[in-house]
Amino acid sequence: MKDKIAAYERNLDDLALDEDVRIELRGFAQRNYGRMEVLASRAYEGENPDFPICRLMPLSRLAVLVWKLTKIRQNYLKLGVSEEIYRDTIGDIALRQRLYYTKNGKIGLSKGDCNWLRHLSYGDIFKLGVLQFQPFEVIYLDEIWGKKPGFRYREELKSRLPAGSPVVNVHIQKGTDLEVGKVKESFALAKDFFKEVFPDKAFEAFVCYSWLLYPGLRELLPARSRILAFADFFEILGVSKNRDQAVERIFGKRFRAKAEYPQNTSLQRAALKRMDSLGYAIGLIWW
Repeated sequence: MKDKIAAYERNLDDLALDEDVRIELRGFAQRNYGRMEVLASRAYEGENPDFPICRLMPLSRLAVLVWKLTKIRQNYLKLGVSEEIYRDTIGDIALRQRLYYTKNGKIGLSKGDCNWLRHLSYGDIFKLGVLQFQPFEVIYLDEIWGKKPGFRYREELKSRLPAGSPVVNVHIQKGTDLEVGKVKESFALAKDFFKEVFPDKAFEAFVCYSWLLYPGLRELLPARSRILAFADFFEILGVSKNRDQAVERIFGKRFRAKAEYPQNTSLQRAALKRMDSLGYAIGLIWW
């Protein structure tokens, strides 16, 4: 028992959580010690999005994931990942916990958070500099979304990068500093990292699926915008007018009436005036 509690404490240290959060998580682990190992081992059994961890209450989800970090840590270190990169990577848990607390006024994780954090359990997400990276195989989203609404592709690029091609998927966390120098450093770190950790993988490109790349944003944002500078790193492979992700990222959720949307930032105000300028895009950077 002492060894497992000590490992749980190390996980709390690795996450650098605030003391009030640690107190809540320690209390949960002590009250539920007899079932923590089972909850953690089964957390991501089955199929997304119906994972057992998602059926728990918000505090329980966070506590079980922190307990599971003992195994997750072992898996990352076996890959040859440094302690520093491991801690930076799992920092996504702490970030999502803070965002959840800001939105809901209580400690925990949402179901959506836990679904996303499955990538830690799978050991296939890495924080390198300011960006997250994931070994991936190209998918074309109209195969998933159908025609809601469909994508328009640059066929010459799509033919060079057929579905299933090995790539590195790029993810941007909320609040990421997209200063050009930091973004360049992340891509350089990622190239070195993936060559070292996955030497047998012939990656063909970095790929990013994001509202941040949608060309319509140029009608909303100033020329000096860091979002536009980030988009400039990529060739646009495909675009869609689906603005679900953009609305969620900019406003937090979709509202029934236009008057209900928050207008606290210049981006929110501009987007509300020109919702037709929002969308979704796929971009690539050849390896």
